[in-house]
Amino acid sequence: MNLSGKVALVTGSSKGLGRAIVLRLAEQGADVVINYSRDAAAAEEVQKAAEAHGVKALVHAADVSQVDGIVDLYDAAIAAFGKVDIVVANAGMEKVNIPVTDVTEEDFDLLFRVNTKGPYFVLREAARRIADGGRIITISSNTTTVPQLGVGLYGTSKVATGYLVKVLAMELGPRRVTVNTVVPGPIDGAGIFTDPANDEYKRSLIEMVPIGRLGTTEDVAGVTAFLAGDDAGLITGQQLVCDGGMH
Repeated sequence: MNLSGKVALVTGSSKGLGRAIVLRLAEQGADVVINYSRDAAAAEEVQKAAEAHGVKALVHAADVSQVDGIVDLYDAAIAAFGKVDIVVANAGMEKVNIPVTDVTEEDFDLLFRVNTKGPYFVLREAARRIADGGRIITISSNTTTVPQLGVGLYGTSKVATGYLVKVLAMELGPRRVTVNTVVPGPIDGAGIFTDPANDEYKRSLIEMVPIGRLGTTEDVAGVTAFLAGDDAGLITGQQLVCDGGMH
């Protein structure tokens, strides 16, 4: 796949899944916009790694749970590159192993601000600004389709965007803009699985995966890059599950 001449904006891309997605898109020739909220050094490292592929890379700090920050992010991308062709709404917050009875109002407000409000307005701005023939991709979680103990709040906060994708695919179809969701399972080496304290939980999840392993950031980056390319031009309004058969 060749993404030369394309501009890709990836939220939450200073580490983890977002980092892997940025580098895969850069490897395929896309100029990239790297978004972060706190870790400037990590974002600058991603910038250098992306530019090593011979593309241009912009780093922009923005809290994408705030609408003003989202608008500023798109303003910066278009000021730097003149357009946006690919948007990946990746930024999110993982909070699992919390029974419904233990969820506080503060927990609820935080996760819905980051995982529901944030992607909604990232997609709103994408719909307003993306070039015709563009690609909009959200990163969800298979907790939206595979009920598990302790993920009631997290899974619920990720559900709404999947519905929005289907509606937006219809609204943007006349402009040949595709809108899809990648639905990963648990990702080894990312999120809560960077903490050895969660190794037992990880082992219990592996037992649920027919393929016998958790996913990697590269697995998800590959699926995302496919949806960003020309070969996926007739795929829209879909949820592409990448979880080793857990669903």
